[in-house]
Order: sequence, then structure tokens, then C-alpha cells
Amino acid sequence: MPHHPQRPPKPLTPKSLEGDLIQPGHALFGLIWINPERVSGSPCFARTRVPIKNLFDYLESDYTLDQFLQDFDGQTHEQAVAVLEFALAGVTVP
Repeated sequence: MPHHPQRPPKPLTPKSLEGDLIQPGHALFGLIWINPERVSGSPCFARTRVPIKNLFDYLESDYTLDQFLQDFDGQTHEQAVAVLEFALAGVTVP
């Protein structure tokens, strides 16, 4: 089942990045953001309040990536795949 069309992502602005631990130059910049003032500091998909953990919980519960993308608005297929690839490569967050 193909994923549904996504709206263009909101831009990352200097104001939205204030206090964020993932800044330009970090390998995960643009994919995730982590801010103690946002969702209790949980790593989330950039530009959203969707915790990365939700993706892994879905996949561990035998849901598909497309199901995750349908249920949680804001991240793209490419963004989710990149997060999974970084996780497989062992890239860590600060």
C-alpha cells in the first residue's frame, strides 16, 4: 500500500531551533530534533512533535512504515527511512 501524499515540510527556522541539541552540521540535522522544551526532550521527527520512538514501536508491533506515515502526520517517507538507516548504522544523538 503506497503512502499518502505529504504536505511540504515546514522550514527549520532559527527560532524553531532555539535550544535544540541537533544543530546544522550534525548528521541528524533536518531529520530529528531534540529540545528539553519540546515533548519532554524526546527525540522527535524534525518539524513535528512525533517522537522517533513511535516509529520503532510501530515497527516492533508489526505495523508497516506506510501505516506509521498514515497515522502520524508531518514526516516524509524519506525522513523515516533515513532515521532507520542511521539507527542501523549506530548513529547516536547527544
